This record gives sequence, structure tokens and C-alpha cells, in this order.
Amino acid sequence: MLAAHLSAQINPSSKREKDVIRQYGFFVYSVADAYSDSIRILSYLSVPNHVLQFIKSGNGFEAEYEATISLKEKKGVRVGRKHWAKSLQTENYLESASRDIFTIHFYEFKVPPGDYVISAELLDRDSNNSGVRNKELKFQKHREKIALYTPFFLDYLSGRWGLNDNEIPLFQSMLGEKLTRTSIFISGKVEKGPYDLEIVIRNSKKKELWKKTFQSTASENYFHQRIIIPEEVAKQGLRKRVDIELKQGGEKKKASVMLAISRQGISRSIGDISQAVQNMRYILEDDEWKTLSKAKGDDQETLFLEYWNGKDPTPDTPENELMDEYFSRVSYSNANFKGYTHGWKTDMGMIYILFGPPDDLETYNDPMTRYYSQRWHYYRINKYFDFVDEQGFGDYRLTTPFFRGQSW
Repeated sequence: MLAAHLSAQINPSSKREKDVIRQYGFFVYSVADAYSDSIRILSYLSVPNHVLQFIKSGNGFEAEYEATISLKEKKGVRVGRKHWAKSLQTENYLESASRDIFTIHFYEFKVPPGDYVISAELLDRDSNNSGVRNKELKFQKHREKIALYTPFFLDYLSGRWGLNDNEIPLFQSMLGEKLTRTSIFISGKVEKGPYDLEIVIRNSKKKELWKKTFQSTASENYFHQRIIIPEEVAKQGLRKRVDIELKQGGEKKKASVMLAISRQGISRSIGDISQAVQNMRYILEDDEWKTLSKAKGDDQETLFLEYWNGKDPTPDTPENELMDEYFSRVSYSNANFKGYTHGWKTDMGMIYILFGPPDDLETYNDPMTRYYSQRWHYYRINKYFDFVDEQGFGDYRLTTPFFRGQSW
């Protein structure tokens, strides 16, 4: 069975992947400055222990790394840079390999409206592996007198993180069991006087769950607002879209943010159970597919969890590594294999979801004939797959005969 084959690939004790260093978190948020027309850029680099190479030291384990966050104008002129050198110690191996123990580095830049590129680099001193993450910041549009910056949700962590004491942006907008309320932070530029903020929340089916208008008066040319979303709204479903509209003097500015709920037993890569069931078509038997795809609402979620609980390689732990791996491959496929359909539906997406990243990759590109091909080698299963893009538009089709074992 393909599910069994996938399970065999996911071994918690398997060797550390070469690119694991790139799995650190890098998050950037913009906030209206209370004292000028500048924009405050709040940047956070989150380093979980498992991305580092810990070395046995005495009765524990030790790791050393360097981290850098730098900001440049779009033209390449450096605006600012912050560097850290850090040593970590753990008492046992489990702590050193933990995904839940992490170090957060914070730095703030203050810039005028414009376009920028912000970068984060992490260097593991022991393995000498490094990873760089870049993000484009398009603030040119905020030169106008009325501006609405991208909103974000609030988490709470002891310390000062650029907001009120112990307030920190909720990274990836994932709400877990620890938060007792869902608060959204909204800021922007306005003229002195009254203004309105309209909040509309819709579920993954675009059904309106909540709508409310907040009327306020600005005494300065900026605003910061924290709005609490009712618990019964925040906890509905797994993923929702929050639309914010700023209105003042006949002008309107709009911004949106996604709100996701983390639920025990469900991978964080999943935003909608019905969509997740569709993503499983590559590993479900015919009878499983018919049962799961026809079920609705709570019944579908129950069947979904029953299926993955039966495949959990470590049932005594909160994580289901098999589910996490499968849906992380779905997410990767959607982000990287875009043709005329969603990435997970492409031929490359199918092979990547079933077998993971190839052990080796051969490419052939001929712009003259507009013939492009790739061969993915999987030495561990003694297979290779050929993909051909005959038009040069990135629509690679599988040419190697391949039978999944199911009909849909």
C-alpha cells in the first residue's frame, strides 16, 4: 500500500536532512509610528532547537549559531543590520532535538514609505550549514495620508517585543489551546478626526460569520487598535478570512489576514478538512475515498481523524508524524508546482507527495526547441520519473509509466 510506503519513509530517528537549517521561522510586521510618518518594521527570527547541530558536552548537549537580520532598499542600499551570536545548552538529547523549544530574536527598523527587502540568515557554527530567507516589503503605497497596514493577531510572551509589554505577534496566525482570547492588532495613518474600521470574518466557504463596525476618533495622524474577536467566531472551523476596511472622509483602504486554528490531532498544514480529504486521493483505497469524500461536517472530520490515528507511527505522542509529513508535502507542492491547476494536482505534485524530494535531479533545457525535461531519481526505491514541459510554461507532465493502484 502506498500509505505503508509513505509511513516507511517517515522515521523519527532517521538522519537529519541537509536543508533542515532552513526550517527556522522569519516573520515581519509593519506598524504605524506614533511620532512620525515613518513605518516601524518589527522583525522576528525564531530558531527551534531541532534545526541546530547539538554536540555532546559534559552531561548535556551544546550548540552555537549566528543569526543576522538586515534591511535594504529595493535598489540595494543597506538601511540597517542586526547580528547575534548565541550558545545553547540542553540537559538531554530530546531537548536538543525538540521542535517546541526555540529562541526568538527581535529587532525593529524605522523607515519612510518605500519598497525594501529584509533578509534573515542563520549559520550553524558546528555543522557550518546556513540558510537565508528574504522578504519583499512594499510600503510605497503608504505614502498617502490614509494608510492601512497589514493586520496581525496577538500572542503573549514575557518580554518586550515592540508592542505593549508581553505582547508579540502571533506567528503564522495559528491559535492553540494557550490563548484565552483572539485579539487582532490593526494600525495605520489617518487624518485627525473620526474614522471607521469595518471587520468582516468569513469561513473557508466564504460564509459570513461576523461583521462589525468600530467608530473611533484620532487625536493624531495614526492609530493603533486591538480588537477582540468573539470566541464562538474564532473557534469555528480551521481557517477563516478576516477583511478589514478603513473609512475616513470618503476614502477607503482594505487589508486582509487569515486566521487559522490549531486543533490537537490535526496537522497545522491543514486549513479545511474537506480540502484535506481531496488532497488524500493519492493514498486512499476506493472504498475509503468514497466514504470520506461523501461524508459531511463533523462526520467527515471524525472519519478523517480515525484514518490518520490508525496510521500514526508514534501513537503515544501528540504529533502524528505521518499526517504532518503528508500535508507538508501537499503544501510544498502547491507552492512549487504551479501549472494550469493547483500544485498538488500536477504530476510533479503527485510524485512529490507520494515519494518526497528526489535523491537526485537531472534537468535538460533547450530554449531553441522549447523542450524542457527533468528526471527525478529515487535510489532508495530504485525508481526514476521523467517529466517533460513541451511548451516552456512550467507545465511538466509525467512521461514515465506509473500506476497508483487506485481509480478515482
